[in-house]
Amino acid sequence: MEVLLSFQSAEDKALPNTSKTTLPVWFLLMLQHKAKVEAMTLDLASLHSVQHFAEAFKSKNVPLHILICNAAVFALPWSLTEDDLESTFQVNYLGNFYLVQLLQDVLCRSSPARVVMVSSESHRFTDIKDSSGKLDFSLLSPSKKEYWAMLAYNRSKLCNILFSNELNRRLSPHGVTSNAVHPGTMMYSSLHRNWWVYTLLFTLARPFTKSMQQGAATTVYCATAPELEGLGGLYFNNCCRCLPSQEAQNEVTAAALWELSERLIQERIGRQSK
Repeated sequence: MEVLLSFQSAEDKALPNTSKTTLPVWFLLMLQHKAKVEAMTLDLASLHSVQHFAEAFKSKNVPLHILICNAAVFALPWSLTEDDLESTFQVNYLGNFYLVQLLQDVLCRSSPARVVMVSSESHRFTDIKDSSGKLDFSLLSPSKKEYWAMLAYNRSKLCNILFSNELNRRLSPHGVTSNAVHPGTMMYSSLHRNWWVYTLLFTLARPFTKSMQQGAATTVYCATAPELEGLGGLYFNNCCRCLPSQEAQNEVTAAALWELSERLIQERIGRQSK
């Protein structure tokens, strides 16, 4: 059985659910009419929604051989989610972290399995530690006064690589590998819609950027290439392995981010259950 997981963030709620789920299913069936495709939605800006999604998926009792964490927001005005976290941080990183955590047992039972975390070359232009070298939560989920949309996006993409590497260290002994990818420089998509300046820049750059199909190539490669079987903890750009930033390779930071993420989720899920 092939299952299409259609991830929905809070920023997409203005779009009809039918267009977000029916059209991708229809397109896949056009390509492979014998495929069994099912669309599911979740809101990465809501830990409760992620939890509900994972429970619904598990109830289907199907294997999970490939999990691609692709959903993201870009250039949002500052806002807090219902979980009291900055939206870009939660949608781009923490919601995906929680989703993978909840589906870890399914991935391990389905091994060999792969996780692909979509990051960005912009991860190179930021840091998430304070002057003493410790992980700084105020940089990850900043206040309105300290918020800059581009930096928030960059930091969330750095988190994705750190998470992918730490996930691979923890799950590769169980037959689950994880890799991070950069899909393409300023690939034309709907990410730019939150500010007219970005819309203008994306429009001007469109002739020189990747198409959506080209942008998906590296993600598909990492999800399906036979030569990557059993290989994880890597970063890919244009279907080629390359080194991420030094900070993205920091195992101490990756472990600290994992622990912080677990604590943030536990605090909020525990609060919701009271």
